[in-house]
Amino acid sequence: MYMKDIFPNLKEKYGDHLNEMWFIQGPGELVFVPGGWWHTVVNLDDTIAITQNYCNSVNFETVWKFVRKERKKMAVKFLRKLKKSYHNLYEIAKILNDNDNFIMYDDLKKIKENRKFLGIANGNDYDNDDMKKKRRGSSSSSSSSSSSESSSSNSSSSRD
Repeated sequence: MYMKDIFPNLKEKYGDHLNEMWFIQGPGELVFVPGGWWHTVVNLDDTIAITQNYCNSVNFETVWKFVRKERKKMAVKFLRKLKKSYHNLYEIAKILNDNDNFIMYDDLKKIKENRKFLGIANGNDYDNDDMKKKRRGSSSSSSSSSSSESSSSNSSSSRD
């Protein structure tokens, strides 16, 4: 199913940025997949896999921008954990979001629900780009709220 349905969609979405390699891994052989490479594994027999998704201060900006866009719900949880345990990375994530006028999934969902409740517009009429434009006009109020949030606290993920 993955190779028939999901992989072609990824290939279409990412085009030349999605490298593909096809091979059969034999018994006792080791395969190293560099960080940031999409990959799929089809096991022909019983196997053992050791994998690690790694995020640190060196690759954090790249990982954060990917996660917040491609794994929206996970990014919300990730940001909460950063705030609690890795405050410096939480601050970087907030700055990146502010610089890009990026609105997190949970905040965007609340905005859409409020607009729908108030009858302002159909909740499906607004996407993140629309909300970014609206937010630019009120960036001074959002920066003051993020600075007060950030004074309270302090995590990891990436595609392999």
